[in-house]
Amino acid sequence: MFCITENNGVDWEGGGIVSIKAIALDFDGLIVDTETASYDSFCELVRSFDLDMPLEVWKEWVGGIQTWQLACDYLDAQLGKPVDREGLHRRHREMYTALIEELDVMPGVKQLLEDARRIGLRVALASSASAAWAVEHIKRCGLIDYFDVLQTRDDAAKVKPDPEIYRKAVEKLGVKPEETIAFEDSLVGTLAAKAAGLSCVAVPNRVTGLFSFEHVDLQLASLADMSLEEIIRTLEQSRDAAQG
Repeated sequence: MFCITENNGVDWEGGGIVSIKAIALDFDGLIVDTETASYDSFCELVRSFDLDMPLEVWKEWVGGIQTWQLACDYLDAQLGKPVDREGLHRRHREMYTALIEELDVMPGVKQLLEDARRIGLRVALASSASAAWAVEHIKRCGLIDYFDVLQTRDDAAKVKPDPEIYRKAVEKLGVKPEETIAFEDSLVGTLAAKAAGLSCVAVPNRVTGLFSFEHVDLQLASLADMSLEEIIRTLEQSRDAAQG
């Protein structure tokens, strides 16, 4: 059992003060699995050229802002000639948008946000996506009111794996990095969170599950696997063990 303390930390009954005051969530691949949708739609596209798009290759581009450019470079190399990038982008966007509009939030996301609200933790979005993209879909999923801060690439000079987006999110939340847990699905996202000084929980999807996440504090197959209270307790126990 826990209750809110005067400094907005979490006080576990018999367990002392836990210093977590906020959580920060990535969007693409974590809140909605846009990463897998993007990969699946590009696979459908390259099949029209009688080619395959290996997941082992695609995963290296996940979480950045140059995925489309790199994917087209790969396709050029496989075909031995330049592709019509404008036409391909239009076709990919149509397929991708159709897939995205059918997607719901990932399992456990809404409960995580509800738990954070219930125990008084502040919540930030920390995404390398544009505000127009991320906010549009967060609104579509009915989650916008859970967020106190919306930090995107629109007001950041650098994107993940650079820590700037997380540093700005924490600053806007009014908390310290060590008081914040980041939730991420990708390698670049987890590297950004750790570089910014946050605890980090990795929740890979089908595309990002091929990465090694040995550098994170906790890895889950799904956010539905563990409550926020259990996550906080697990991270605190790990921290205490490391310090002891």
